[in-house]
Amino acid sequence: MAEKQPNVLLILTDQQRADAVGFRGKNPCRTPNIDRLAAEGISFDRALTPSPLCTPARAGIFTGLYPHQVNAMKNGSRLEARPIFPNVLKRRGYQLDYVGKWHLDFAGEVVSAWFDRTVATQPAHKDFEKWCREHNLMEAMILNDRELRSPRPPHMTIPRPKVMRLESSKTYEAWLTDRAVEYLETRPKDRPFILVCSYQGPHPPFKVPEPYYSMYDPTDIIEPPNFKPLPNKPRSNITSYFHQLWMDYGEDWEVWKKSVAVYWGFVTMIDFQIGRLLRAVEDTGLLDDTLIVFASDHGELLGQHGLWQKMMPYEEALRVPLVMRYPSLIRGGLRCQSVASLIDIVPTVLSVLGEEAPEEMEGQELSSAFRDGVVSEGDGYRFSEHKPLGEWHQTVDWRLITDDRYKYVWNRGDLDELYDLGTDPYELRNGIEDQALRKIVERLRERLLRWMTDTTDPLAPLAKSDIATKRSPVR
Repeated sequence: MAEKQPNVLLILTDQQRADAVGFRGKNPCRTPNIDRLAAEGISFDRALTPSPLCTPARAGIFTGLYPHQVNAMKNGSRLEARPIFPNVLKRRGYQLDYVGKWHLDFAGEVVSAWFDRTVATQPAHKDFEKWCREHNLMEAMILNDRELRSPRPPHMTIPRPKVMRLESSKTYEAWLTDRAVEYLETRPKDRPFILVCSYQGPHPPFKVPEPYYSMYDPTDIIEPPNFKPLPNKPRSNITSYFHQLWMDYGEDWEVWKKSVAVYWGFVTMIDFQIGRLLRAVEDTGLLDDTLIVFASDHGELLGQHGLWQKMMPYEEALRVPLVMRYPSLIRGGLRCQSVASLIDIVPTVLSVLGEEAPEEMEGQELSSAFRDGVVSEGDGYRFSEHKPLGEWHQTVDWRLITDDRYKYVWNRGDLDELYDLGTDPYELRNGIEDQALRKIVERLRERLLRWMTDTTDPLAPLAKSDIATKRSPVR
């Protein structure tokens, strides 16, 4: 599609909600550098993660496939998909560099095979830890702070915020940006590049330095209408380990306000680092010759629905920011309302490069929206999925389908869900038993089962049987 080979800069954050960007105007959170990308490019305002968990979501991003298709349904899974995307880029002479969170193999063999240069790609962050030890900055290793983990096994992070008594230039996010800028400066100048910069935040723990810790006043943060558990919801919402952490932290919104404020501060801190990265590209004179894609792997519940973290089929965990900038193809200031998915990123990048995505990819290329903000390709349905982390998690497998208005969730052995997102954006009313919505439920169930069958989902036979036997007026 492009007349010459563009460079590609893919910026990823971890656990950033779709509403945690300034240009959406949903809350006080400020992100001037992400806002610039949106003002000069296109925002897919209804983008969806293929799974609200790190490894499955990232598997979807880099393969254009759903997590169950590449056997990457849980954190710790090793990506075993064919490296289609990097192979195309290498054939075209690209320099491929990766900085930051990878989370798709612990040994580093896969990422090293996919990319030419990598740094800090392992979950243990050994490169950064070594740097911290050398500079006596171990407080920057926020994942090691035991005060920010639950005493409940398996000791997951909790919502408690904590100030980091270091300068923001000593954080992991600043260190990653330094490494990404180094890769830009030392790249082969006679080759196009793809650079991935993958930040750890705003994934908890919420431990950030000033001024970001106190940047937002929690006093006036309004309690969302879906903060507490609601009736007519799956019982797994209450049995969930992450509901137990919600109760441990506090069932009163007052205790959550500061956590939300610090989460926003974390986002703004990362946005500052993104600004540094964009200026580094601009200094090379290649900003307008670079396709920039900004996204997050999944969202964050922040206490809504009586839950903490992610992994549940609700909008706060599912929806993500997805912004693209490339002036020669994308008209600035577009806000696309067509449903999109993170698995659409690779097919779209390939399209910009003039390559057709292989038929095996489930992702749809989004370039038809680059001029008028409307995706004209595909059938308008997108899907998401999840597998419980273990018996301790106390949730169920689920599969989800959404179109431009409705969302249906099949919960294995539990109550199914249907939401009219047009009239009920907070998902307060589960319409699965509403006779007036019967035809919509049937349509979405049929399409979901077809998708599960077509993509060889191992749960397809079980879902078909379970749906057929659920005792509901909409059978």
